[in-house]
Amino acid sequence: MKGLINIRNKIRMFSNEDSSGPSYFKFKKYLGYAIGEVILLVLGIMIALYFNNLNESKRTRVTEIKILKEIQTNLDNTKGVFERALESENRYLQYNKLILDYLDNKRPYSDSLDIAFGTYFWTISANPLIGGYEYLKDKGLSIISNDTLRQKISYMFESEFKIIKEENEIWTNNMQMIISYPYHITHFRKYFPPGVKQGDDEYAKPLDYNFLVKDEKFKNINAELISIRKWNNQSFRQIIVSVGALSNEIENEIIRLNKK
Repeated sequence: MKGLINIRNKIRMFSNEDSSGPSYFKFKKYLGYAIGEVILLVLGIMIALYFNNLNESKRTRVTEIKILKEIQTNLDNTKGVFERALESENRYLQYNKLILDYLDNKRPYSDSLDIAFGTYFWTISANPLIGGYEYLKDKGLSIISNDTLRQKISYMFESEFKIIKEENEIWTNNMQMIISYPYHITHFRKYFPPGVKQGDDEYAKPLDYNFLVKDEKFKNINAELISIRKWNNQSFRQIIVSVGALSNEIENEIIRLNKK
């Protein structure tokens, strides 16, 4: 700014001279230099702004990559959570089928049923990891430059994961708390064989097996649990595929951003 003021003052000084005198030619010559200096000054400012914007873009891209990596890690770990939940649901499903097969066909009681009787009413809690997505929301969703990818990430965390929690888990938990568990503690006694650790599938013996064979309510409970578990398993299989696909898309985007 000081340089522009000096240039302006000198231009005024020369412009007051007679246009027919030698000072006029000096003025024209200086004016050319002044215009050149102004151009250089403007170019300097533009170059400084360009590099400042470039550095800001680099910082934003570094943050974007960091967030994408954290979301990808969350997705990979969540995929493992869902895979373990699917494995458990399948195991519990087999217990329900075993019980129903014995009761419907009036098979004689066997100790091999005890693990099924101890665990048939269990439910699964599959909690997705969301730290990376929460970090993204804190920084602003627009930091993800790929519009399509940003929409897919938002849909996964805001919709898909909530469906798993609200439609699947809440439904099975209500079934357990209102129907299956109250029935269980009325008609079974839990026990712990040697070597069974906390977290293992549990064991229980029926107080009256012959009663269970005739009880349509208990058969219906297991039939309903079979239906719910099949639905849950289908949901888990679908979201495992979706989570894996989204993780791969994020990986490709990280590779693309690192090449810029």
